[in-house]
Amino acid sequence: MKRYFLAILPIVLTITTVSGQIQLPKALERPINLALEKSKDIRNKELEVEKTHLEHKAVKSKYIPKIEASGAFAYLDSHITFDIPGFALPITGYELFADKTKIHNRAKALHGGVTAKSVLFSGLQIHHGAKALEQKAKGDALLIETDKDDLIVDVVTSFDKIKFIQASEQLIEDSRKRLEKEELRVNAAIENGLAVPFDRDKITLARLELESKQTELEESKNLLFQKISYLTGLSTDEIEEISYRLDPIDLADNLTVENKQELEALEHYQKASEHVLKKEKGTFLPQAAAFAGVSYSGIFNGTTDFNIPYLPSGLPQPRLNLNELSLSPSLMAGVVLKWEIFGGMERKHKIDQAKVNVEQLENKLADSRDKLNLLLLQKLATYRTFDKKIDLANQQERVAQNALTLAGKQYVQGLISINQRLEAENDFVKAAQNKTQILISQREAALEASKVTGKLSEKIQFN
Repeated sequence: MKRYFLAILPIVLTITTVSGQIQLPKALERPINLALEKSKDIRNKELEVEKTHLEHKAVKSKYIPKIEASGAFAYLDSHITFDIPGFALPITGYELFADKTKIHNRAKALHGGVTAKSVLFSGLQIHHGAKALEQKAKGDALLIETDKDDLIVDVVTSFDKIKFIQASEQLIEDSRKRLEKEELRVNAAIENGLAVPFDRDKITLARLELESKQTELEESKNLLFQKISYLTGLSTDEIEEISYRLDPIDLADNLTVENKQELEALEHYQKASEHVLKKEKGTFLPQAAAFAGVSYSGIFNGTTDFNIPYLPSGLPQPRLNLNELSLSPSLMAGVVLKWEIFGGMERKHKIDQAKVNVEQLENKLADSRDKLNLLLLQKLATYRTFDKKIDLANQQERVAQNALTLAGKQYVQGLISINQRLEAENDFVKAAQNKTQILISQREAALEASKVTGKLSEKIQFN
């Protein structure tokens, strides 16, 4: 393919594709990297992936034994009142339990222990749950690459639009200078009676129209500066210093969507859903856990006071004292087995739901592949259309340039009117702008088509 260079722009480097790689100017490397670093949306999605990794570690850690220590201190104080039917003692005839009896207990209690627990078998629920989170994290990370590709295209096309505005401004400036010369020539002709003031008014109108277009371009450029500054954090002066040449982009003929991140992400999501299904099926299996522990328990400084109202006068109320009652060490070890035989159909419903999710992702994967193939065909058609228009646009510019040169000579010789001279000026400006616009559209279409094939950020090389 022929190469067409925009002569009014500074020459730096071109954008072409070599062996599937996209060569970008070195001048765009820093803005693209800054945009990728600055994007809060991408950063938040990266944090979501980190959260998924942490969840994966949390699930895997369920296999790690857990050790718990516990301790308790308590002060016990209780009152007991009992009333039972009394009875008389033989010989003495003294009646026991003739009235209510009260007992007051006080003691201090201490307990402490260490227990270790470990999962022996979870019905493979932990294994498949961790695998599902692992696959989900891979899928989410791939979708982040898609966001990066979108951002790269946005940055490059935004800078291309600035180049279009700069080219248009240069065209308007050149046209303004030519009109000023024509205005001087018309003024001299008016003084010599060879022209009428109306011709000068038409040139003035054309110059004012150029100034109006210049104002529109300035507004558009300011908006683009603000957008790029938002995306990259660069200042206006730094953006203006970035210079490179606009050239067409050539695409390879064997483009395919098989490496598209969305398809690979869906494949990982599909695997994740399959692990979720296996995890739910694991609820039908028994679960086993091991435990072991040692503990200390003790009661000390205990007293029990009896208030027996029927004791003979002069006898003290009885009291029991407990210095210590301890149980240490208390050792225990064993295995716990849990097997839910029937769960009220809840497990079956969850399994059915997991099967539906698997089927949905299978359908979505197949449908996405078909849609991406169609989208690639559409993007390639747009790319080829603009690629073919480049030759036409260059020819139109050359014709308009020659017509403008000829019109200038004919106007000086009085062969054409001022209207025809101005029409040739407008035709040239439109043709030159159209050439630049088609070139930018071709570049954007090429980037969009390459983006559909996936992993655009990996294809870019800066030189």
